[in-house]
Parts: sequence; C-alpha cells; structure tokens
Amino acid sequence: MGERKIPGGGWTVAVVVAAVLASCSQRGGDDSGSGAERGGGANGTGNRHTSAPLSVAAVERMAAKPGTDCPVRYDVAEAAHAAGAKGAVTPGAVEGELPDGADSPLARSDGALVDCGYRLGKERLHLFTIGVRKGHAVNVLLPQIQHDARLPMDDLLSYADRAQQTKRGEPLLTPSGNVAAVRLPVGGEGDVALVVSIGDRDTRLTRGQVTDLAARLADQARR
Repeated sequence: MGERKIPGGGWTVAVVVAAVLASCSQRGGDDSGSGAERGGGANGTGNRHTSAPLSVAAVERMAAKPGTDCPVRYDVAEAAHAAGAKGAVTPGAVEGELPDGADSPLARSDGALVDCGYRLGKERLHLFTIGVRKGHAVNVLLPQIQHDARLPMDDLLSYADRAQQTKRGEPLLTPSGNVAAVRLPVGGEGDVALVVSIGDRDTRLTRGQVTDLAARLADQARR
C-alpha cells in the first residue's frame, strides 16, 4: 500500500501533541450524537442520508488497503462546483497510514489515516480522513495542519481548542484560509474527522469557498 507520514516527525510531533494535550481540555463528548440521521448539508441543503457514517474500523480498513482510488466516497468535482471553485479536478495519489511505533501520534490515539490527493485547477488538494479510538481525531493531524497553514504554536493551540468545541459537520478554517477541519459523524466508538488542505500555504479560493467545499465533502463522507 502507499504509506505516508504526518509531517514534523519525531521531536516536533511530540512537542506539538504534548502541548495540545496539556493546554486543551479533553472534551470527548459528542454534542450532536453519531449524526447518522443528520441532515444539514452545506448551506443548509438538509440532505438526509441512508448510508452509515464512517467508523474508526472502516478508516482502518481503508488505510490498510487504500487502493488507487480514494476509498472514501468523496465526489470532489461535485463539491467543488457547488462551492463555486473553478478548475478541473484530477485525482492523484492515495495513501494510508497505520500506527508505526509506540510513540507515533497514530499509535498514541490508536488510529488510522487515509490521504486522498487531487489537483483542483492548478492547486494541490488533499483530503485527510482520520479515525481514532482515543482522544480527538483532529489532534493527530495538528502537525499537518500547522505545516500546511504555517501556523505559529499559539495559533495552533487556539485552533485545537476550538476544533474540540465545534459541532460535527461544521468546518473550522485556519487563519490562513487554506485548511479546514471537520468533525464527522461517527459510527460506534471513537472519533472521525476530515481535514481539507488546498494550495501551498495559501489558496486562490475565498474563505467562504474553502469552508463550503469542506462542508460539502464532510456531508459525503459516508460508507
């Protein structure tokens, strides 16, 4: 399978994750339930789903054998068009990551990660789907978020704290405007999230377009 590594390995990851755990209260409660019957697609479309929300086990299976097409059912072209983002969508590499070593973020959270790459026009686009059995899924990808959005540590800690309080299905945009995290409905125990990253630390898309794109993709993240 394709294997990726969350950027900022080793000492950097340890510092970031340890700082987050020390600074952010562990709000593990699911304020909106599993979301299996939630409507409320992007812009209040209210689409209701009959398919089940993603589970941590499903993300693990996808990460173990990601294949050549994104295993999560994202229709990026549809979401981008609806969000008003111009440019053709071209699929790229698909990679999976499972826990590797007792000190890795995925090992500490007992999680798995799927990275689906695309091009949206001339910009690179990555959809990171993360599932964890312990803690908050977004926390595992904080080094990735910091790298892609070029966030100072204080801003990263503030973002992490806000991400834990944000309702499922509601994207949280970074100050840079090119990365958005969305807590997803989850089937069973644990936590699942989507992180959308576009451009090279900035993007031609407006903040509203990135937020709308992330919301529409999150609404598609079913199995």
